[in-house]
Order: sequence, then structure tokens, then C-alpha cells
Amino acid sequence: MRVHLKNNGYALSAEFSMTVFEMQDALDKLQIPPETRAVTFQIYDFRNMNLSSELCEKEFTADIFRLNLFVERLENLDDTEMAAMKSLLQTYPESDFEDMLLMTYGLDSVMVYPCEDCRELGETVIENELLPELEGCSDEILELLDREKVGQLMQEREGGVFVDGYYCVTSDYEPPDIHFEFGEPEQCFFRLLIAPDTQNTAQAGWISLPCDVEILLEVYDQTCCELQSSLPWITSDSLKNMHQIGILNALAERMSELSHNDFVKLKAVMDSKRIREIPDALACMEHLPEYEWDRSVRDCSEFGRAYLAKNLPTNFDISLLKSGDFYDFGSQIMKQTGSAVTSYGVISGRGQSLYSVLTMQPEQQLEEDMEEDFEMKIGGLSL
Repeated sequence: MRVHLKNNGYALSAEFSMTVFEMQDALDKLQIPPETRAVTFQIYDFRNMNLSSELCEKEFTADIFRLNLFVERLENLDDTEMAAMKSLLQTYPESDFEDMLLMTYGLDSVMVYPCEDCRELGETVIENELLPELEGCSDEILELLDREKVGQLMQEREGGVFVDGYYCVTSDYEPPDIHFEFGEPEQCFFRLLIAPDTQNTAQAGWISLPCDVEILLEVYDQTCCELQSSLPWITSDSLKNMHQIGILNALAERMSELSHNDFVKLKAVMDSKRIREIPDALACMEHLPEYEWDRSVRDCSEFGRAYLAKNLPTNFDISLLKSGDFYDFGSQIMKQTGSAVTSYGVISGRGQSLYSVLTMQPEQQLEEDMEEDFEMKIGGLSL
């Protein structure tokens, strides 16, 4: 399902369902504290459901874990259940997100028949004498009845709807009495699905890092079937073989010592430097304090505006900067300092400052003076 998430000016378009790490990363990109987890979102589409405009254009707010559960529930519906779900959405277009989540657990109360239209429904009604008026009628009389009108009458009485080749009756639907609770996610940074070998993947089980050395020794010669990572750029491709699990565990141990703010900063540095290998990520952590980071800036124009606001005289009216386009200016400053815009904010080059005043180096000044002097002499000759 394609979902548009937003929070106080920050936005993200994402494909659900997600792993726990992917959800936590989305919260970091939106600058939502991990203990909050509430996101505002709009649903774009899911399996060409053709959701009503009331639902697609409507904003919902919910715990991101509940949103993920909703998508997982939809993904596991068969065609009959999906028809029942669509019929409920059509019948109750003003539903909020909690209503929609509960619907996925109450589909058994919706009667669903394979049926294309009122004529086909009328045929079924007549054959089975489902209307009281048809009881006791002879076959000759039944043959004379208008199938479509009989179907329309049945639909009006039951309040049924036609969806994707099915006739659904929603009048008996009652929201199930279910309460959802989501505990805190496991405190880990990597999860590996480990199997004895490639021939016995059915026996695979999960381990979480960091972990004790004893666990590492048990799986050292086994096979990793899947790697889930809290660092988006450390993937299964980064784990060349299981002999690297020790350094991956060392990385996880170092990450466990970081504050959440420094953890997000690490992701920003890895994004800007395109760090994809486990040893490089571990080395990056050694130099993390050497980077400056502004999480509030998300593009070059914003950076240019912020740079001027911090370096202009204190009595300058910075409100004059709000309407300007500072993309080119910001890009030039970032190029000079090795800074980069990432999904987590703007990060400086290593050992560089984001907002310090740039001064011309002596060599640059001498070169410009010589060029200016040369131009003046040429100008004198031309006169």
C-alpha cells in the first residue's frame, strides 16, 4: 500500500507493510520521537482497490504500528474477504482509521455471494425462493418474473452492494470488540534469519544483535537467509559471509552506546558518504563528533536561507529571507564545505562547520589580485 506520511512540514511517501526497523526509520525522517509513533497519513492505493474519494482524500492519524497492522491484514485477505472489505468501506464512507482496522477482523459477518448484477441476483432469489412473496408460486409464475426487478427488490431490502463480481450484504456487520496493544520494540539494531545451511532453510530462526559471544559461535558456520537492519544502507549485500557477523555485532554494540540523536546523525553521515560496508560504518562512528548536523534543514534553499540568517548582522530583518530562492547560494556553500542534504537533515563535511563564515585563503586572494592587476594593465593599453 502506498501511503503519504507527514509531520509539521516534513513528508514521506512510503510503501507498507514495513519491518520494525523501517517504521522506526520513517519516524526518524519525519522527526517524530520514537516514543510517540503517531503519524498523520493519507492512503493512496492498495491492489487497485478504487477506494472512495472520501477515504483517499481523508487524513488519518494513528500509531504507525497500527497502520502497519492494517496493511498486513489487507495483504492477507482473499478475493471474497476483499470484496467484503470494499463493501463495508462503501457502506460506511465516514469511517475513521480505527473503524477500518476493526473491519478487517469482522468480515465474517458480511454475507458474500458470487454475483455480477441485479439480474443474476434475481435469478438466485427466484431459484431459491428467498423472498416471502415467492413462496408457493408455481414454476410457471416464477418463469414470468423479471429477474432484474426481483434482484433490485432483494438488494433494497438487504441493503446489499455489488463489488468485483460479488454481492455483499453488510447489514449484519457489527464492529468486533477487540483492543490492540503494541509493546516496545526489541532493543536491537540488526536481526538475522539463520539456517543450518542453504538446504535446511525451514529450520531457520532469528537472532538479534548485539548478542553474547556464545550465540555468535553457535551460528558462525551457518547461513544467513535474511538481514533486517536499523541502518538502511547495511543490507544483506553488506554481509559478505557469516565470518563478518563478529564485526556486525561489534557495530551493534557501539550503536547501543549512542543516544537516539547521535544514532540518527550516524544515518545522516552514512547517507551523505554513501557508506555501505560494515567496517566503514564502524570506522565512521569513530569520527561522528567531527560532523556538524542540522536536522531542521531538508534542501539546499533552506540551507542557504539558514546560512544567511546565522551570518548576517543581528539587527538584520531575517523575515526578508522567507520568500527568496537560495538554492544556488546554498549549493555553493555546501560545495565549499563538503556538506550534503540527507533524508535526516543537512550534515557537514568531516571537520567542517555548517554555518561558519567562509573566508578567502591567501592563495586565492593573491590569484584574484594578480588577475585584477592584469586586467587593469590590459585596460590601460587599450586606452
